[in-house]
Amino acid sequence: MAEDPARPGQATVLLTPDGTVTGWSDGAARLFGRAAAAAAGTALTDLLGRPGAAEPLLVALKAAAAGRAWSGVLPLSDEGLPVACEPMTGAGGRVQVLLTVSPPRTGGLELLDEAARRAGSTLDPHRAAGEIVAVTVPRFADAGAVYVLERLLADDDQPGAETEGSAVVRRLAVALADDDPREWSREFPVDEVIVYPPGSPYARCLAAGDMVEFGGDAARDTVAGRTGRLLDGIADHVSLLAVPLAARGRTLGFAVFSRKRGRPPFDPADRALASELAGRAAACVDNACAYRREHRTATALKAALLPADVTAPPGLRIAHRYLPARSGVGGDWYEVVPLPGGRIAVVIGDSLGHGVTAAAAMGQLRVAAHTLVRCGFPPGEVLARLDAIAQELDAAQFATCLCLVCDPATLRCEMASAGHPPPLLALPDGTVRHFAVAHGLPLGVSDEEHPADHPQVSATIPPGATLAFYTDGLVESRMRTVDDGVARLASALVASQDGTLEETADGVVALLSDQRGHDDIALLLIRPDGP
Repeated sequence: MAEDPARPGQATVLLTPDGTVTGWSDGAARLFGRAAAAAAGTALTDLLGRPGAAEPLLVALKAAAAGRAWSGVLPLSDEGLPVACEPMTGAGGRVQVLLTVSPPRTGGLELLDEAARRAGSTLDPHRAAGEIVAVTVPRFADAGAVYVLERLLADDDQPGAETEGSAVVRRLAVALADDDPREWSREFPVDEVIVYPPGSPYARCLAAGDMVEFGGDAARDTVAGRTGRLLDGIADHVSLLAVPLAARGRTLGFAVFSRKRGRPPFDPADRALASELAGRAAACVDNACAYRREHRTATALKAALLPADVTAPPGLRIAHRYLPARSGVGGDWYEVVPLPGGRIAVVIGDSLGHGVTAAAAMGQLRVAAHTLVRCGFPPGEVLARLDAIAQELDAAQFATCLCLVCDPATLRCEMASAGHPPPLLALPDGTVRHFAVAHGLPLGVSDEEHPADHPQVSATIPPGATLAFYTDGLVESRMRTVDDGVARLASALVASQDGTLEETADGVVALLSDQRGHDDIALLLIRPDGP
């Protein structure tokens, strides 16, 4: 096989669909260290001595043998090499595959590394897409854009083919060469939702899940069909690639790269690099969209499960605050349940972790706790049953929890704790102490060798005192120990308890404002009515 003099670093191999070598160029001999006579009739994977290359190589050959050109990076070396596979029909209709191996362009690996680093540093799909196009323009292309299926961004977890072959996508990011007309920024705005008709390069890319290469005429016609007018300079972009964004076995959208007249058109090495760039973009956008969906689901779940209102029985006043973290959704929860005889039960807990799992565990434990206290079980028994429930959740989930039953007539309380921070009692004389609670293991931790034990203790709320329940987000910090955090909470209670109970709650939150945002915070205050 004669080697293309215009591509001095290129190696070409002619193969049967099962990977047997039938042709071997001089470039292949230099690249792989085998002469053509030794290579002919041998499986390419055997020549390479790389078992890991067999499966992806056969996938590429199968696609080409079926009539679909394939390009990508295959493990034909330690770093991987850009490869293009194109179908060929020989004498008698015999199908063969032309495999072209091109060394990456100078800086190609650095471009991939930078794209992965920058796009992988964010969980915002717009920023991830923006980082990809910022890396590629102008070093790799004169223009670049990332489009994602609108239904994916609208929280449809199973995006599929659009109606009648059209493509409904949202432009997440775009970057243009400095010398392109300024009005292009107005014609290609970020967040625009576009419907590309069947037969357009973009719709074909989505439908087939394959890279589509086209020229300036197709780009001009596509833009003219969308805007209703011709844009100056569009036809100067003579080499364009629409590259599918594929992650977890599905196509999420596509990236577009274009080069203008005067710059070499995309070659096999460029197409392989574009495929790798699109792969990085797809992974980052997929992760960002999955995080966005999970965060939205967890936030909605938690908002629906937290009590919207807490009613205090005669003889008690209750104030409560819930402050969500800036990112992620934790498992903080609390519940105030009226009981027969004017009593109330207070349950507060924290499902460890963040996201949907923690929020779902919180919801199940909260509902179970509500049911158990309404059935009249004492606090120690409530926690023992909650511990059994926590161990049976689909995902292993640990949680802390504290349960208290109070009689407003006597201010007598029965309490039990499962690893939860003990409540604080702020007395009218300005002192603060722990409200006596015997500690037990957190929910879901016990096993046969370490059985759960949640001792129940009794205590009385003194008149005029304020009883504070809280979760660890109010006292834990990287800047101080938990003991220091509890001491700060005690000082905030003392400094704020001269006003109404609502003013006390606001004062505590304000004095500990540096705790906000890092984790969910729950605060619930109880104070007996004054004389």
